[in-house]
Amino acid sequence: MISNRLFQDCLEDFSNIMRMSMALYDRNRTCVAGEEETLPQEDVFDTFCDSPADMQALGNRYLFKVGDDDTGYVLSVSGGSKDAYPMGQLAARQLERIMEIGYSREDRNQFIHNLLLDNLMPIDIVAHSRQMHLGPECRWAVLVVEGVGCDAYDVQMILKNIMPSRNGDFITPMDENCVVVVRMLEERESFQDIVELAHVLSDTASSETLCKIRTACGTIAPSLKEVSRSYKEARLALEVAEIFYSSQTVVTYEELGIGRLIYQLPTPLCEMFLKEVFGDYDPTNLEDEILATVYQFMENSLNLSETSRQLFVHRNTLVYRLEKLQKTIGLDIRQFEDAMTFKIAMMVSDYMNYLKTKNKR
Repeated sequence: MISNRLFQDCLEDFSNIMRMSMALYDRNRTCVAGEEETLPQEDVFDTFCDSPADMQALGNRYLFKVGDDDTGYVLSVSGGSKDAYPMGQLAARQLERIMEIGYSREDRNQFIHNLLLDNLMPIDIVAHSRQMHLGPECRWAVLVVEGVGCDAYDVQMILKNIMPSRNGDFITPMDENCVVVVRMLEERESFQDIVELAHVLSDTASSETLCKIRTACGTIAPSLKEVSRSYKEARLALEVAEIFYSSQTVVTYEELGIGRLIYQLPTPLCEMFLKEVFGDYDPTNLEDEILATVYQFMENSLNLSETSRQLFVHRNTLVYRLEKLQKTIGLDIRQFEDAMTFKIAMMVSDYMNYLKTKNKR
């Protein structure tokens, strides 16, 4: 919808330029912009609204219809000048153009929302794309930008300033802290270019808002019909990253790895696996020092010397910590198979804890 503030600014400009008194009324006789005047009797106003006429003269005042019968307005122009009629007609037409532009933008936003939520039939997608001069068979990329502790509108404004305006690009909020970027790819653009753009969006929005910003990318959609699938992938990537890769600011659906697999496992199977690995022991009780040591050991490909050097501990101290873990849960992390079992089990444990926290919200 066009804001009344925009109508007010336009009528003030028209009045100052034409030196005439103008006011805009809705079909309920409520003044929405301009200088409110005494309207003609209610039956005269309603008769004009219901008539096929676009204009009615009432002494030194002219009434003009603006817009259609359902969402239209009535423009009142007062002035003794002989130019009151042509100037009023010009103002009414300009207001209609402004309304058309506003409704066009609203249509675009409504279209992209329905497209992302998979609420459109294929034939509707083709019809809308032709109307908006979009290529239905072009490639599309979907990025979901999520801000923690900041408003989606602020993020949207920042993203619009970063990205050059193009007919095939949409930047629209989907909820209170999430903004979706739908970008029509040029022939030379690759998925790596989209990942680089995601880093730019996250870094810039984070520095501007001073909040944590994460961006997720779905796979490239070969047509508009596939955009909803790419959007769902990006949302899934954000949720999986929140569980397993919380330190990353940019995540892609194609690189979720084992996290995506664990996320899709049924809860009873996860509980059975944790019981098999840890027995009655709760893995959340493991000391932070032990966990930091184990994860660093795994990152160094189970190399004791390199891990002890990076942790600034003696090799025997490192061995002691690993043996302490072995006594606690029965897994020797120095063995590749046990190390992989432990890593997967801890990811499953993180997933189960996430589900518990989510259910409490």
